[in-house]
Amino acid sequence: MTDSTDWQDLIQKHLDGLTSEEEAAALSDQIVSNEAVRTDYLKAARLHGALGDETLELDDHEPIPFPQVEAKNNTRIHSLAWPRQLAAAIIAGIFIGLTGLGVVWAVNSPRIEVRVVPVAGSSFESMSGAVPIGFPTEFGRWSGDPAEVIVDADGNHQLRFLKTANVTGKPSGGAVACNVFQLIDLSSLQQQWDTENSEDQFTLELSANFRREAAPTDAELPKSRLTITIQLYQAEPDSIGKAWPNITREAVALSNKALRLAPGETSTLSASCLLDSEANLALISVNANSGSGAATPADLGGYYVDDVQLTAIKQPALPVRYVK
Repeated sequence: MTDSTDWQDLIQKHLDGLTSEEEAAALSDQIVSNEAVRTDYLKAARLHGALGDETLELDDHEPIPFPQVEAKNNTRIHSLAWPRQLAAAIIAGIFIGLTGLGVVWAVNSPRIEVRVVPVAGSSFESMSGAVPIGFPTEFGRWSGDPAEVIVDADGNHQLRFLKTANVTGKPSGGAVACNVFQLIDLSSLQQQWDTENSEDQFTLELSANFRREAAPTDAELPKSRLTITIQLYQAEPDSIGKAWPNITREAVALSNKALRLAPGETSTLSASCLLDSEANLALISVNANSGSGAATPADLGGYYVDDVQLTAIKQPALPVRYVK
């Protein structure tokens, strides 16, 4: 096996836990002796560690199956963000430790700084009625597929997902999900923390409270689920919608989480990703997916979301060095 593409394939296969003993040994030798393979492995390990067990839906209208998180009532579910250097070191260290290489890292009670990144209408209190249809083209504005803000008996405003649709409006597009998006300007945060010149680790975590009520269409959508997604880009705000959904392949970072709720259940869902210094905006979304794969719109009705929060976390990157 000499072609670099073959090693890329074997790296991905190993990170998925599918290599044989012979393949693992061959890759181990290459990681030790071949700088290019070692670099490719660490890059892949960082991404694999940051996204955990997720398989992302790069195209909401052509879903790729990924493991579902079965949510318990009132349970908070987190996507853990590992420091980039530590994640790569631990994964690589475990893999190549058998060949005589080890990993040494230092933990010196790192100080963590947390900031709330403003999300316009995070609790939907300033909104009512139908959410604007279409992809957002500017910062600080919810829009997307058919959804509305309702007021419950206690006076709380919540977003209700109404119908799956194709946010691009293309006749050939699918309609498997109801997605509601907002663009977030990250330039101020990047400047304040000087992420380009900093050696610290930066993470963005998106969370929201979901609930489900019984609806007439429940029997028709037995595989429906709720998702939360955060994507980071280096782009102009109005360019994202123009190239959607193919532009997701150009994301600097992206992460999502999904869960299924039974009628009457509530849960908090969160997803996190590394904040790269190149990213100038975040695209966040809350979504209800029919799980049917159908190309025609489907009524939802029983899914709600509230209290959408975006948090930035700054922490020292743990120093890592390799020793023989």
